[in-house]
Amino acid sequence: MNRKFILINIILILLIIAVYIFEYYIENYPMMFNLINSIKECGIEYLAVILSFTALVSYLISSLNIKGLSFKTKFLRILPVVNFPVLAFFAYLSINGWAEKQRKVSAIENRYAQQAAEDIKNDLVTIQFGGGFPLLLHDRATLNKIDGIRKRYGVRYINTGCVIDGFETTGQEKYSEIVYPHLTRRNGKGWEDRMQKEIDHVEKNSHP
Repeated sequence: MNRKFILINIILILLIIAVYIFEYYIENYPMMFNLINSIKECGIEYLAVILSFTALVSYLISSLNIKGLSFKTKFLRILPVVNFPVLAFFAYLSINGWAEKQRKVSAIENRYAQQAAEDIKNDLVTIQFGGGFPLLLHDRATLNKIDGIRKRYGVRYINTGCVIDGFETTGQEKYSEIVYPHLTRRNGKGWEDRMQKEIDHVEKNSHP
């Protein structure tokens, strides 16, 4: 009988740990999930304190005389009862947090989708990228020629800097999903290579 409750306790504690780590991931969504980093950064020591507290509460309750059961039997039966609310609490935080993040992602994707439709209508889409602070390697006349080439292909590029919010990145990915097929229909396959060759030619003949 005790083996059964030992197994129940092990499973319950593992579930608590898993949900606790997942709740940390939800807080930082939409970052890429990395188990090792999540374990290191989620503050697992605080969970250890919580589980130690539930173990202490179970120990104190088990010290009471209950139906003549042994201390070990009482402890193994009481511990999951005390730990279950902990699991339910972290599960609630995870589910609630996930729903909130998905609402935010949906709102941002809708905003970028509307922007993509408007830019396609205006025949000039904007491709954003993160690459630090831009360096002006060419004179203004050369930069204007490059911008003119890109505009002829119906596109412009904007450097958003070093730090890009994860939600904005998700929105930009949605934007790209919509505009790139349009650009291919507009300019034909391989348009980026053709555009880049034209830009390379201008840069080669420019004055730094």
